[in-house]
Order: sequence, then C-alpha cells, then structure tokens
Amino acid sequence: MRIHRILTPAVALAILAVPVTQAMAASSTPSTSASPNAASIKLLTAAAKTESAAYLQYFAYADGATAGGQAALADVWQTVGEVEHQDHWTHEVTLANLYSGSDNTANLKTAVKQAEAGAAADTAWAAQAPKGSAAAQQLKAVAARQTSDAALLTKVLAAFQGKGKMPAVPAVNPVAVKVSAKAKYSGTFYNDLTSGSDSALEVAAWNWAEYQWDAKTAVDTGQAGLASVFSALEAQEADENWSALSNVAGYVQGNASNLQESIASEQGAIDMYNSYSAKADKSGDTTTGGVFQSIMGDETGHRGTFSTELSQLGS
Repeated sequence: MRIHRILTPAVALAILAVPVTQAMAASSTPSTSASPNAASIKLLTAAAKTESAAYLQYFAYADGATAGGQAALADVWQTVGEVEHQDHWTHEVTLANLYSGSDNTANLKTAVKQAEAGAAADTAWAAQAPKGSAAAQQLKAVAARQTSDAALLTKVLAAFQGKGKMPAVPAVNPVAVKVSAKAKYSGTFYNDLTSGSDSALEVAAWNWAEYQWDAKTAVDTGQAGLASVFSALEAQEADENWSALSNVAGYVQGNASNLQESIASEQGAIDMYNSYSAKADKSGDTTTGGVFQSIMGDETGHRGTFSTELSQLGS
C-alpha cells in the first residue's frame, strides 16, 4: 500500500517557502495574498487536478521500482511526487480557495458534489469502453463506489448538522499496484483511463487529494469521527479505485517506460503552465500568472531529472 503524507491546511502556504534539493528541481513558488479572478480560479483548478494525478502516478511508479529492487529510482519518483502535491497542488487549491481549512460543513458540501461528478464521469467512460471489457466493469464498480460515497457524505452532512446519526466508516479493500508488460488498451479510450487531465485516474486522484485535505481539517477542528470518514474515502480513492483502474489499464509498466511517460507528463505540464500563465496575465491576474511561471520552472527541472534517470538506467 502506498504511504500518503498528510499536509495540514494550517501550514498550506508555509511549506512553499521550504526548498527541496536542487537535484529534484526545488520549488520557488511565490506566496501571495492576492485573490485570483474567476478565469484564474478555473485555471488553478484545472492545474491542481493534474498535480494530484501526478502524485499518485509517481508513487505508483515508485512502487514498481521498489518491487524491482530500484530503491534509489523509487526515491526520485516519490520526491518529485511530493513536490507536485505538497507544493504545487496545495498552493493552487489554497490560492483558488477551493477547500476550507476550518469549515467542515463547506467541505462536506463540496465533497458531495465532487463525488457525484466523479461517478458521472466514470459512468460515461464505462459506456465508451469496449463492451464486456475488464475496464468497463472496473469503471462501473468505481462509479458505484463514488455514488455510494456521495450518499454517505450526504448523511454525514445531515448528522453534522444535527439531523441524524453519523453513519459507519466505509470499508476499504486495498488493491496492490501491478506492473504490466504493456498497456492493455490504446487510443482515446486509454487516454480516458489514464491521462493526467480529464481521465478516470485523474478523477480518483482529485478525490483522494480533496478527502485528505478534508480529513486534516476535521482533525484540526476536533472532529475525529468526521476525519475517520474522510480518511477512509481518501484510502478508497488512492488504494482501491486508482490502483484497480491502473491495473486494468496496464498503466504502471517497466522503469524505462515509466520514465518515458514521466518525461512526457512533465513536458505536458510545462506546456500547460506556459499557456495558463499567458491566459492569467491576459485576464489581468499577473500574480497567478507568476505562480504558473514559477511552477513551470519546477516542472522543467523534473523533466530534466527524469531524463537523467532514463539515460542512467541500466548503466
């Protein structure tokens, strides 16, 4: 099972001032108190989704490397993954004010909507999957769990508002990440399953990151029971939904293939942040534009790190 390190919302921006090693392309993301405009909030949200996806992607690749006896390479993936989540994701959702560090009711309402949206997306992708395929079955199973999660969170919200009892913490059935020789699907559908943006894996990662934030907020505000629910849903998305979807897609492959995919992912992030920076600047929000430029510099460093690892693989 992957270990997911929790960052407290209370120190969400403080971590941005702490540099990581230069070899891992340390973040220099600037802290800011300026409020982004509506256009920038959409860009920040889209960017944050790719960052949570990158975290689970890189930690899954680290699992594969560890299984193959490549502990040093696994550490590289984990270190980069932590920057993507603890620095980039955290900064983007905080700047966009997507989740609260103190208001559990607001977080519950957002969580219900996000679970419903995830279930709808996975249901749609299941309908597009090859008929009778393992991927179709898995997408339906994930969508069913997310639908149940939305119903559960609705009951939790009611209980939290004094309108019922707190429901039981849902059971989680962890799935080990498997290394595949090659991808099990191709083309548009494979992208629907695995892309870092607008895919089934991205939905699971996005929900995972939200639930982790919400669980810590619940802990920080003295709501242990609520924290237990969010922690279970967090584990479900990362260790059951994401892993099962990754396995059915054949997403985690050999170290060389995973490094090539990591390089491609970082290039995609570089292109995205370059575009988003220009759009934010054009909308008059140069502060957010500057944040995107800074993160783009980190991603450029990550691309270089992965390129170096690929060149040294097997040497």
